[in-house]
Amino acid sequence: MRTKYLILAVVCLIAASCSYFKKERNTAYVARVNDHYLTFEELEAHISNNISPEDSSMAAKSYIQNWATDKLLLDRAKLNLPEERQRDFRELSQKYEEQLFKKAYKDALIERELSDKIDSASVLNYYENNSVNFKLNEDLVQLRYLHLDKKMKSIKDIKRQFLRFNSEDMLSLQEKSLEFKSLSLNDSVWVRVSDVVKEFKENKNIELNKPELLKAKHFLEIESENENDIFFIYINSVLNRNEKAPLSYVRPTIEQILLNRRKINISKNIEKEITKDATKNNEFEVY
Repeated sequence: MRTKYLILAVVCLIAASCSYFKKERNTAYVARVNDHYLTFEELEAHISNNISPEDSSMAAKSYIQNWATDKLLLDRAKLNLPEERQRDFRELSQKYEEQLFKKAYKDALIERELSDKIDSASVLNYYENNSVNFKLNEDLVQLRYLHLDKKMKSIKDIKRQFLRFNSEDMLSLQEKSLEFKSLSLNDSVWVRVSDVVKEFKENKNIELNKPELLKAKHFLEIESENENDIFFIYINSVLNRNEKAPLSYVRPTIEQILLNRRKINISKNIEKEITKDATKNNEFEVY
């Protein structure tokens, strides 16, 4: 409520100093430019209740000034631009509006038809038939890592479990996760080498040697500069640039391709059915 009265006060001050602002008897309006009226509700909607009175006053004044400038420019443009050009603009606006309506309606119909997810068989079939298109343009690795304090008493046992990494070792390391500063034990996921290097540099202040990351079945033990932290990294598998991309890595891309195809087919069917129904119901005739 305080903001509302403050805005009204600001409006009165502006109205007194600007010749093109005229306080209407109907207090629903706070400003006028020719035949354009700014309502109090519109102004209030653009002024936050979570700001100070001073900021609220400035925001109200700024909004009114910008609104007035916008309307004045619009009126000057309509007055001075050639009628032919204005007619072109109106036609473009109408076409754009029609496109928005049609797209929104078709999108709603398409979403209703897209109830089923892309099945794994379709993804695999597309992958096998288009494998030549799935060549890597960068190096990928599967790895796991631990970030821990060098002073941990059980560090030797942890290292042994990390390297051996059977099911019991993995479970044991997961149970100790709160003792580690960070970890990632899922070494079945393919990640970009460039992302690994960036992650360690920006978030762990560690410069990784990229060639060392491109050695499969390779273990790295790295000490941080402060000599308190240590990193265990194990490179499980490597895929080099220009090799065939693994299905798990390109699966999201394939699913999106198949989804877009399905949308196109549904869209074409909608256009056929809508014309067919309109003809049947005498809504569409060709003379």
